[in-house]
Amino acid sequence: MSALTESPPRSIRRLVVKIGSGVVTFGGSSGLEIDRNVFFRIAREVAAARHHGVDVAIVSSGAVALGIEELGLDGRPESMSAVQATAAVGQGLLMSLWREAFARHRLKVGQVLLTHSDLADRQRYLNVRATLDSLLEAECVPVINEHDTVATDEIAFGDNDRLATQVANLMGADALVLLSTVDGLLDPAGQLVPYVALSDDPMALVQSRTSSTGRGGMGSKVQSARAAARGGIAVTIANGKKADSVLGLVEGRPIGTRFEHAEQGLPSRKHWIAYTLKPRGALTVDPGAARALRHEGASLLSVGITVVDGDFGVGDLVRVLDPSGNEIARGLIRLAAPELRGQVGTRGPVAIHRDDLVTI
Repeated sequence: MSALTESPPRSIRRLVVKIGSGVVTFGGSSGLEIDRNVFFRIAREVAAARHHGVDVAIVSSGAVALGIEELGLDGRPESMSAVQATAAVGQGLLMSLWREAFARHRLKVGQVLLTHSDLADRQRYLNVRATLDSLLEAECVPVINEHDTVATDEIAFGDNDRLATQVANLMGADALVLLSTVDGLLDPAGQLVPYVALSDDPMALVQSRTSSTGRGGMGSKVQSARAAARGGIAVTIANGKKADSVLGLVEGRPIGTRFEHAEQGLPSRKHWIAYTLKPRGALTVDPGAARALRHEGASLLSVGITVVDGDFGVGDLVRVLDPSGNEIARGLIRLAAPELRGQVGTRGPVAIHRDDLVTI
């Protein structure tokens, strides 16, 4: 992962700041405690960034952690209902902290709680975009979080790294910073990797660890960074415990691990197809179809399909696999699974039109 081909930092007009649970907490003598100084420092840096003409939205973890502290629990509950109850206790406390922190800079905040289903529906997705744009126009700082009090496995994002990527895409953000408790992506010797090119494989450096309060980890951050970078968004993973983790980025200083981004990113709708929707099934295709999808920008025809897996309906997202089982594309299916099984290998209709298909 060489910096020889590193591109210069991008000038930022719209920034999404994701703050992990570990950033806003620390282990005190009596157990988990909230690091309230972090809220005030980040609010100060966001206010300074706004003076540079940058629109800023925050994706903030911490509701569950605050609930854990308030209820005097030893750690994150295991059952879904207990997590939801803990989030219900902590969510108001989280917004109260952000409101107090930004009030010192004469800025107001607006809370936006989302579930995956809010973004999976295209019209609701566009409504969320309009809401965030309106908040920014009103000079409010959007504070976005997953709606943990109602989220289930079916409608959950999984973690706030993925949510932040999707928010950055729908807002048309230039940049996304994922704040963690480490300086960025580290190599096997524990040294910071300052730059990751699109051709690199950063997942090879990831160790599988998560925090006691959050659900993500470095693997989630790297996957989210690559997804955002493919959409043309400049992504940085940085240490949120250190000063200037936000302002330094805005001012173009070297901070954390920076990911190369595609200059011509995926259009917003195709990024939504590839990285927001959840797959409902999978199609295995023959070598000819795989080649046409990868290199010719073709639609997927039923004649090229060999196996249909899953119980999906018209308009659902399905994964497309090559004969070796490698995912090569995702797209919105035009036939329900029972009908498509009857068309496999025949010169039937288009299964996925190229306008609804994204190669991976």
